[in-house]
Amino acid sequence: RIFARVYFFSGHRMVKRGNAPVPNAHFHKHWHPSASQKGRVRVYFDTAPQKRIRRLRRMKRAKQIFPRPIRGPLRPIVHCPTQRYNMKTRRGKGFTIMELKNAGIKDPKFARTIGIAVDKRRRNHSEESLALNTERLKEYMGKMVLFPLKPKKVKKGKVRGVVSECDAAKMKELSNRGVYLDKRGRAYMPKPKQVGKDLLKAEEPRKLTDVEKKRAVVNFLRKVTRDKKSIGKRLKRQAKKEAKANKEAMKK
Repeated sequence: RIFARVYFFSGHRMVKRGNAPVPNAHFHKHWHPSASQKGRVRVYFDTAPQKRIRRLRRMKRAKQIFPRPIRGPLRPIVHCPTQRYNMKTRRGKGFTIMELKNAGIKDPKFARTIGIAVDKRRRNHSEESLALNTERLKEYMGKMVLFPLKPKKVKKGKVRGVVSECDAAKMKELSNRGVYLDKRGRAYMPKPKQVGKDLLKAEEPRKLTDVEKKRAVVNFLRKVTRDKKSIGKRLKRQAKKEAKANKEAMKK
């Protein structure tokens, strides 16, 4: 009897011999310009020129859309989702209808025409965020100079071509009153990451009071959670008791 062994080798792998790992060397980077498969190696030698090209493109766009801002419409300040990141703030998609109404803007469509982003799906879940974004809108409206679409027909609150002395004085007063100032002392809209940092500052170390020492924190937090969950039932029960007491008092 004759026994024969037949081996099948794939064209893209080296021959395995002995108890060794299967070789998987990468020999497909064709650096040489005369190679059969050119263009397999990607290099980034144009990083610096592309940086300058992008800067010139931004400058060109700023001239084209002047006097509108280059960064796009004004956006709200929102907190990041999930418990891990909810202490951080960032730019949101758009202002809510309630924030616009509190700032004195009745029509959301008009808000979009003056550089304010609107998000009809977003809701305000706290008074703090509502007050913060309302103040942001009021500050923007106070600084904004609205140019007319038709120079011959100038409505109230608009200027012709150049900012008047009255508007300049108003802008100066706002800059003096503003919290966020640049190096030249001019007021500007704060970046979203700057907002809320004062609230997140750590409290200075101090001694615990007698009430804090006696309080069991776990039980206290459980009580707060329980009260928050069942506040509706308790109010309903209390209202029923009061109605029953009033009914009995009327009978007497």
